Amino acid sequence: MLKFKSTSEFQSEVRRRVRSYFKENQKSMLADYRYYLKAVANLSLYLVPFAFFVAGFDSFLMTTILWTITGIGMAGVGMNLMHDALHNTVTRNEWVNRKIGAAIYMLCGNSYTWRVQHNMKHHTHTNLDGHDDDIDTGNLFRFHPDQERKRYHRFQHFYAPFTYSLMTWKWLLEKDFKQVINYSKSDLFKAKDQSLGMVWTKLIVGKSFHIGTFYVLPMLLGAPWYMVLWGNVLMHMMAGFILSITFQLAHVVDKAEFPKEEEVKESSILEHQLKTTANFATKSWLVTWFTGGLNFQVEHHLFPTINHVHYPKIAEIVRNTAKEFSLPYNEYKTALGAVRGHFRHLRRMGMKPA
Repeated sequence: MLKFKSTSEFQSEVRRRVRSYFKENQKSMLADYRYYLKAVANLSLYLVPFAFFVAGFDSFLMTTILWTITGIGMAGVGMNLMHDALHNTVTRNEWVNRKIGAAIYMLCGNSYTWRVQHNMKHHTHTNLDGHDDDIDTGNLFRFHPDQERKRYHRFQHFYAPFTYSLMTWKWLLEKDFKQVINYSKSDLFKAKDQSLGMVWTKLIVGKSFHIGTFYVLPMLLGAPWYMVLWGNVLMHMMAGFILSITFQLAHVVDKAEFPKEEEVKESSILEHQLKTTANFATKSWLVTWFTGGLNFQVEHHLFPTINHVHYPKIAEIVRNTAKEFSLPYNEYKTALGAVRGHFRHLRRMGMKPA
């Protein structure tokens, strides 16, 4: 694991100010009623349309409408319910957090591989080639300047949207299996304190649960197989695109830095997060609500143990502190601006170097 400076003046000061905010306002850093209301709302978006389909609303038009909404809900559950729980920010009880985070199995994912990739690798090595799995696509994309450029990368800003829409299907069919194999060979596996047999059991049971619920059950209850397949295509493409683009807008944009390993050793971990992370559309209530505060990605990466419902309040503290220490605070005023920043970066990384 890469070593950063143990601390810095900025790191100490921003942590002190944020802690003071919660103490002075007598607030907990964990979830409050807003998190639970959003959890119910997103679960409803995910499951209620699916229930209508299973109940017999399976014409082509109704299938298209219902499963599109299900896909939106699927992404919403991932960003609002699961994400905070697997960061242990819902309650002080880790067992409860993990049970809530088990919603990831509904989404066809796996909590073990997600926590290793996201919490341990991405959050500590953001945008570092060879360390951050989120920017390692096996040559499909070139996100980091140090990654090898292939001739087809000059088209990556064209094929990105379609590829992003396949994210959850890849999650279901391939990614978790490969990661269990790879992670079990490293110290990361030992750090999670789980037996390999239990990890594989949870993986297989979780995948079987998703397939049984969304593919087998509707057909057993009389839905035409081709409508079930069409519905799953819509659900996965919708959820995959939303989840992919949301996380890309936070790091793979033209305002974020993509440093070399030797460049970060003189930075504290929080200074590194400021340089490699970006916010977007933080004034939009709808974007903040639906993305589970992931548009406040700077605050999330500086304080991943604080529940997302508090990010809008601490954002001004972080912004002002960064300014005082002459550090970057990357942000796009709108989601569209961040999308443009992402595709500008894709295009630049795909071009032949001068």
